[in-house]
Amino acid sequence: MGKIIVKDLFETTGKDDEIIVAGRNINEAKRLARPYKAKRVKAAYADVGNIESLTRAIGRAGIVIHAVHHEFNINVMKACLKTNSHYIDLGGLYHYTKEQLKLHKNFERKGLTAVIGMGAAPGITNVLAKHASKDLDKVDSIDIRLGSKDFSTYKRESPLSNTYSVQTLLEEFSWKPAVFINGKAKFIEPMSGREKYKFPNPVGLQKPQYTIHSEIATLPYTLKAENVTFKIAFDDDFFNKIKTLRDLGLTSNDKTMGKETKDIEITTEILKRLPKALPRISRGYEIIRVIVRGKKDSKQTEIIADAHVKAENELIDKDTGVPPSITAKMIADRKITKRGVFPPEEIIPIEEFIGELGKRNIYIRKYQKNKQR
Repeated sequence: MGKIIVKDLFETTGKDDEIIVAGRNINEAKRLARPYKAKRVKAAYADVGNIESLTRAIGRAGIVIHAVHHEFNINVMKACLKTNSHYIDLGGLYHYTKEQLKLHKNFERKGLTAVIGMGAAPGITNVLAKHASKDLDKVDSIDIRLGSKDFSTYKRESPLSNTYSVQTLLEEFSWKPAVFINGKAKFIEPMSGREKYKFPNPVGLQKPQYTIHSEIATLPYTLKAENVTFKIAFDDDFFNKIKTLRDLGLTSNDKTMGKETKDIEITTEILKRLPKALPRISRGYEIIRVIVRGKKDSKQTEIIADAHVKAENELIDKDTGVPPSITAKMIADRKITKRGVFPPEEIIPIEEFIGELGKRNIYIRKYQKNKQR
């Protein structure tokens, strides 16, 4: 995701805008920065587990995009408060999102903006929910469904191929998902609710399942919805492999191999060593669907908002990587001026954001009663 973010920033910001690629592995940071052959793209050492290290790396940076794991969100936010930097991240898996919202007053007092969960899901999903809800007088329910299709051919396939963080995926498969039903949040069994669902072509029939996600932590309150759910689809082979790991107890938070390391952490490190897939031709398609139901002029109405993401010889995960870049530019250009901590649906200028997605070949389509708009 960091690679996509840096690429988009480089292509859309001015020659005087400096981009600092910071990470605990300084050699990796330099490797990411080097191909740009530009003085304005630099590498720096930063350990997200150490606030002092973060403040040194951030320095006088005006905006920080945090693309490391969610358990470090609070650390980076606290560092931003010290350096007077605006903050953006990719999500908090519900629990961290709740903690981050508690820092609203801190950012407000400092005159700073924090946009939390600004990727594809959360992120685009939140904006689509707000986009669809504007056509209703009252929102009753919001259902989010994600499905994708990989049309790539490979020189070498991976035993467990996925472009997202291994750690995050294992957590999404093993933590209890949050759902908001009849005005109350509750937690259900991991990997539950997997059922057939037909997305528009070319994605087609998929099997989305409940996973823990940040949208449930904010949308019920910001859009006053009584019911909010989130499901994402994984293919059968990937699902079965992760399920086997979970059934064997390899994704638990127990510390059976020592006092310091959890079982899930050991599994994560082992899976990171697996050979990466090498595509011959990279091609994929993803649909992010948000279904909003409610009342319009006293009539029950359903609005569907879809984001269509087509990838040809590029990472399909651009829908996660470009939203924080777009948001950073909006903050820098003072198109976002509210101060405090906000989820995307409360702060992102919808029409302009959709326009920026379109420039990156991510297209939004909205339907009401089978009529496209």
